[in-house]
Amino acid sequence: MNYLLFGILVVFILYPIISAKGQLNDDNKNKPYTSVTILMGMAIFISIILSIVIALNADMPASIGHGGFMYIIGPCFYGILVLILYLISVGVRPDWKFILGLVCVLINVCIGFIYFIL
Repeated sequence: MNYLLFGILVVFILYPIISAKGQLNDDNKNKPYTSVTILMGMAIFISIILSIVIALNADMPASIGHGGFMYIIGPCFYGILVLILYLISVGVRPDWKFILGLVCVLINVCIGFIYFIL
């Protein structure tokens, strides 16, 4: 079941990235907030959900108690922080919006794996 959910989320991440790459040539590269930014923001939001799913697959002892919330709150907090930094960075460097979006998606997935290892 977890592999199915993981696969579906990966497909939902790849769709906005591929759509953004197709619209990148038609897009005005000097405007910061365009359809490419919205598609990459959607991919970042889905990668936050993916990082939570990855973190929740970690081996947690039965006596963890309320510490289990760390696996939900941590990736969510850092993911929202990465999304805010993406929006600020696109405002500063609008010509890098696609590359910044890819980096943010990778950062969110790495955060999920970090919580998976912890």
